[in-house]
Parts: sequence; structure tokens; C-alpha cells
Amino acid sequence: MAEKVPETRPFLEERYGLPPGGTLPVADTYFDLWGNLLDTLTRQVLQPALLADPLDEDLLRRCFDVVEVAYATLGDDPGGTVYFTVLESLLDAEGYLANAVPFLRGPVRDRTSRMCRTYEVEGYETGLPPL
Repeated sequence: MAEKVPETRPFLEERYGLPPGGTLPVADTYFDLWGNLLDTLTRQVLQPALLADPLDEDLLRRCFDVVEVAYATLGDDPGGTVYFTVLESLLDAEGYLANAVPFLRGPVRDRTSRMCRTYEVEGYETGLPPL
């Protein structure tokens, strides 16, 4: 995550109690995935980026690239990690989902579309518009 979205690095360093520029753990972090996705990527970087004016399209694309890789690796397992930490958070505030739609692709877009239908999200009751 820190390589693809270096904006997450300070938050990861804080999470692991590392000095700036410290070596981030790469092994034995599987159980940290939920917290890293939710607390670091989603809350600290992605959500603020989705409300920025103007939108930083490069940052959003990189964030959603990480989400796509995680989703391709995990799918809905374990326990819907990507769904509950990233995709469902797009419903947390007005503007998140609308600004995210152009960056959603493939299975992540399909899963978000199903979420919109399931929750009957206003304006997206039939799912996301086709690309």
C-alpha cells in the first residue's frame, strides 16, 4: 500500500510505531489488513481525497488500484474485508460515492453496484451507470 499510495506512509509509520522513513513491516501483516485498509487508506487518504476540490485524480486512481488488487486477492473473503473497509465507506458522506464512480473498475465496480442496489442508494437504485 505504501509503495502504490505513499500518502499512507506517515499513517502506517504511526500505526507501527516507526520513525519517519522507518522500514514498514511486510511479513505477518495479514491480520492488520482490516485496520490498514480502514484506518489508513480509507479514512486518512481516500475519503479526504474524495471530497477535495479539485479532485486529485492520480491519487484516487492509485487508491482504487490498491483496492482492486486487494479485492482480486481476497474477493469477499475474509469477512468482506474490502467491502466493509472501503466500498461500504463510500456511503459514509455525501459526495464519496459520486466522486468514486469514475475510478471504479471491474469486480470492484460490480460489487459497488450490487451494494447500491442492496441499500437502494438514492440515485443508484439500479446500480452504477455503465462506463
